Amino acid sequence: MKIDCNFEGGNVKVEKTDGNNVYLSCDQRDTTSKWFYWCFSVDGAENTTLNFIFDDNVVGYFGSAVSYDNYNYKWQYGDFGHNGNMFSYSFGENEQKVYFAHDLAYRTQRFFDFCKEKNIGLKQLCKSEKGRSVSYLRLGGGEKTILLTSRHHACESTGTYVLQGCIEELLKGVPASYSVVCIPFADYDGVVDGDQGKDRYPHDHNRDYTENPVYNTVKSIKSIIDSENVVYGFDFHSPSHLGNHNDNVFIVRNTKCEKEIEKFAECFEKEITGNSLKYKAENDFPVNFGWNKGDKPTFYNYIMSKPCGKAAFTLETAYFGKEDNAFSADGATELGRCFIRAFEKYIEKE
Repeated sequence: MKIDCNFEGGNVKVEKTDGNNVYLSCDQRDTTSKWFYWCFSVDGAENTTLNFIFDDNVVGYFGSAVSYDNYNYKWQYGDFGHNGNMFSYSFGENEQKVYFAHDLAYRTQRFFDFCKEKNIGLKQLCKSEKGRSVSYLRLGGGEKTILLTSRHHACESTGTYVLQGCIEELLKGVPASYSVVCIPFADYDGVVDGDQGKDRYPHDHNRDYTENPVYNTVKSIKSIIDSENVVYGFDFHSPSHLGNHNDNVFIVRNTKCEKEIEKFAECFEKEITGNSLKYKAENDFPVNFGWNKGDKPTFYNYIMSKPCGKAAFTLETAYFGKEDNAFSADGATELGRCFIRAFEKYIEKE
């Protein structure tokens, strides 16, 4: 039997094995706080039941996400409420290699395949620190720009599902006088390498909007903001592991555009469909509460520092959700479609 994480998104440390018990921890790498992302494969465990035991409570409400190709993931359990520090898995006689992940991982190839299917041309934004090509796309041709991003924190996969839904809706037509620029993987190296991404040393990508950024993608995003008429900017994230507000879809409120967020939130609630993850403005994270304090050098703060910036914020989508609002790939992409329909209603009012 072999336990491996040498593939896109792979992340785990095997501490020890004891019979059918495998003791694991999340590989923090250069993350300065203890984070919760993990993903690994098991090869050669057919007809065996193994117990995977972590050193912390990093297993979600559905157990592990499971895949046979590190592309299509499904929840281990169909019912809710299995979180803790371990999960067990019984390998079938033909299950030679199985992938396990903290959540329904969104790999880079999924986005590239989506763009190919929709005939979307991708361009190179820049080269990453490790020499990889970082892609972006542009839709529409208006003089005002809407900037969409995800994965400023590498492990936050739910935001990219939502972003995909946004693009699907925008393909029906970009609002008149606007163009859309989309960067799906702001921390591209971290996504490929399987990093946590959050609280990366010396700071993560969403704390890099300084006078002299560390990361090439942030330099390029800043260049777009500096050179174009970026009126709106929306950054799609996942929150912390689970519990309390982390089980919701919510906007992180900010004082720079509180009135505009209020108007958008009203539209967003009304556009939510029966197939979408649910959003309620009452679940939004308030300003000057908990971690939402200070004028940090973030994506949305940088946009709002410009004269043309009208509204910019982060949308957080839970990894697992709640029993009556459980995360699914289809629900998250529909949430993205609802987001764009709400935005269209919002700018109609404006």
